Amino acid sequence: MPSISRTFTSRDLWARSSWLRQRLGPNLFFDGIVLVLLWLVLIPLGQLLLNSFRTGHPAVPSPLTLKNYVVAAGSPLTYEMIWNTFVFAGAGTLLTVSIAILFAWLTERTDMPGRNLAWSLLLIPMAMPGFLFSIAWIFLLDSRIGLVNMWLRSFLSLMGIDLETGPLNIYSMAGMIYLDGLRGVTTVFLLIVGAFRAMDPNLEEAGRISGASAWTTFSRITLPTLLPAILAAFLYSFISSMESFEAPWLVGLPARIYVYSTMIYFSTRLMPSYGLAATFAVSYCLIAIVLVVAYQRIVLKQAERFATVTGKGYRPRVARLGRLRWPAFGLFVGYFFLAVILPLFILLWAALSPSYQQPSWEGLSKLTLVHFRHVFMEPDIWQSTLNTIVITITTATLTVLLSFFVSWIVVRTNLRGRFVLDGLTFLAHAIPGIIIALAFIFVYLQPPFRSLGLYGTVWIISLALITQYMAFTTRTTNAAITQVHKELEEVSRVSGVGRITTLTRVTLPLIAPAFAAAWIWVAAHAVRSFSIPVMLASEGNWTLSVILWRIWDEQNALTTASALGVIFILSVAVLTFAGRRLIVKAFSFE
Repeated sequence: MPSISRTFTSRDLWARSSWLRQRLGPNLFFDGIVLVLLWLVLIPLGQLLLNSFRTGHPAVPSPLTLKNYVVAAGSPLTYEMIWNTFVFAGAGTLLTVSIAILFAWLTERTDMPGRNLAWSLLLIPMAMPGFLFSIAWIFLLDSRIGLVNMWLRSFLSLMGIDLETGPLNIYSMAGMIYLDGLRGVTTVFLLIVGAFRAMDPNLEEAGRISGASAWTTFSRITLPTLLPAILAAFLYSFISSMESFEAPWLVGLPARIYVYSTMIYFSTRLMPSYGLAATFAVSYCLIAIVLVVAYQRIVLKQAERFATVTGKGYRPRVARLGRLRWPAFGLFVGYFFLAVILPLFILLWAALSPSYQQPSWEGLSKLTLVHFRHVFMEPDIWQSTLNTIVITITTATLTVLLSFFVSWIVVRTNLRGRFVLDGLTFLAHAIPGIIIALAFIFVYLQPPFRSLGLYGTVWIISLALITQYMAFTTRTTNAAITQVHKELEEVSRVSGVGRITTLTRVTLPLIAPAFAAAWIWVAAHAVRSFSIPVMLASEGNWTLSVILWRIWDEQNALTTASALGVIFILSVAVLTFAGRRLIVKAFSFE
């Protein structure tokens, strides 16, 4: 009897595998992304919660206990820490948002001269890392050697008031608030300026016609109308201030002012009590969740009440400032002076001085480059530079790639649970970097993840930074993919091109400007990141920010730290502006 069997060819195998890929491909792709996000977000947070019920070192898990919560609840320092955090974050945010609102109104709704230049001046402070900003203002406002205090004492002496120290003291709650309030203006300005640009000015015009003064119109019409944008910016700034580490550590600790971020660092690195640190972190996360839920209930559910841009008859107008036009522009110059010029000047002076002394005409003849040479002679500087480059490139590339795939699934597919992906990426936005780092310590010092050998390497820092930054990049890629019509992808699929090839050869090139902009944003933030590297730092994975910290804190070499700081600021500035120029040149269609 003739055999009806035939040879199973490679063509048959490819045909069946193609059918299988078409059936399972989207789900496998979705499941893979879900697993990555669970690995980056939920597993660390779950370990953080679990270890709040344990004592001892994370590498040797102890039985579950409520001891950490009992200790935290019974310590007066806990309540002092919570109070200090709310005072610091609340006052700093109020200062930041107030300045940002004023600047947004001046640039978008008035005839102030030099509005484009004002925009540029507000963006430049982003190039200065918070750690160096705090160091610079210590040189300026130290009660004994601070340049500003010495100027003030000289002025007061002319009035017969002689002081040996002060009159200002940077090591105080007021000093912390000042640094935090000044540093956050740029970000909040970028968050709310669009709302000022889009608001229908007819409402303000109606108020002025009815006889209301400019201040009444601004306070009773403009601000209430922009309430959603302002509250969103306030919430973002408040959470950012709560997680702020540099100013509370450099300025708050000498005054024994503890906030959440410094208490968590203190409980893990100086007097290790990992379970207690996890307890503080869990309580912080609960506060952050309450704030986010409150914002959603108060603002987002009532967003339609605040809609003012209807399209029909919408014509942006500007208010005339009259004789106040140039004084208004002077406010931007003053802010730029305080946020960039003065701090950068004092850091450069300290870096060029043989030993730190106050700026003077006599001191000009003694300036030297010796401290810059000392920077390059530091034993760990080159390894730290290499680590920083690897972390920056890895973090930026993987973050935007992961965000691109997540956004494509959320925007383009109808898979069940796709919005869970978006929620997972955004969840990390409410968790500060120092808590993400603490959670990663618990994960990668315990089995089974301990066997991966990631703890103590540059890769664990990159993973933590990816977790922190992907909330921002997914917002960018979501918007970019939404603007690309899906018919372009469908044409590619009909032509027989695979899904991944379509994504990489069609969709990705079309959103390349947004993709590149997100890459530059992540790279600029990763290269200057401090809280995560300093928490996960160990010999072999130090970054430049950690080396800078060690020179300042352990060696007490103020001038060498200043020299490294100047190099650091210039490097970040070059990276940021060169990246933006590259984007404009590469994606210009003129």
